[in-house]
Amino acid sequence: MNNDIINIKGTRSGLVICLDSNHDFDELKKTLKTKIESARGFFKGAKFTFHLGFDTLTAEKTKELEEICCEHGLVPDTDIRWKPAQEKPAQLTVSVPETPREKAMSDKVRPLMREASPSLPTVGVMAVDKKPCLLINRSLRSGQKVNYNGNVVITGDLNPGSEITASGDIVVWGSLRGVVHAGANGDQSSIIMAYRLNPVQLRIASTISRPPENSAVSAQPEIARLHKGQMFIEPYTTYGLK
Repeated sequence: MNNDIINIKGTRSGLVICLDSNHDFDELKKTLKTKIESARGFFKGAKFTFHLGFDTLTAEKTKELEEICCEHGLVPDTDIRWKPAQEKPAQLTVSVPETPREKAMSDKVRPLMREASPSLPTVGVMAVDKKPCLLINRSLRSGQKVNYNGNVVITGDLNPGSEITASGDIVVWGSLRGVVHAGANGDQSSIIMAYRLNPVQLRIASTISRPPENSAVSAQPEIARLHKGQMFIEPYTTYGLK
């Protein structure tokens, strides 16, 4: 089975399911079903539309593909707009590994400093940038992965065994107990923020850190960011709201 004949992309308004209709239709249906099922319910409730490029499908075949999506909880929405020639959307990848994640860390992992550096300015609200933002209104279970070209906000928990990788910031309004990589394209100004920060591993750009064994978890939201190549964790404040 060729998984490349279907790509699921995330946009601000919903999912764009890109289809290569030059392949056998039965293979197309099987691949679509496999991709959605492998996400283990992650796409449930998400709005979607199909994109065929210059290819065409009959209304009957399109309906069959739509029914597969609806059977797994996706919601069709013809108002989702995407113009590939003008806008390159961030690709959303959700995958479930066949084997459990190894938690062994490399020698490059640096200890996480759970204190503010004296030379760091007070943290306030995040500055608005032009990166797209993916909003996930659910928790991520073990084995689920999100890879997004932009900022990621999740209103739920990031459980052990789950991962988020983003080119921008990552905000978890819940417990962060998995693995996250902000600034994946090398942006050292990216931040990681969570309501409860108790990760397996944090990474910003190329700097990797993890908390010491049995370290205490703060009772307030915290933010992780880089300063001179060192990752620091400090309480999040509303200083910038004034």
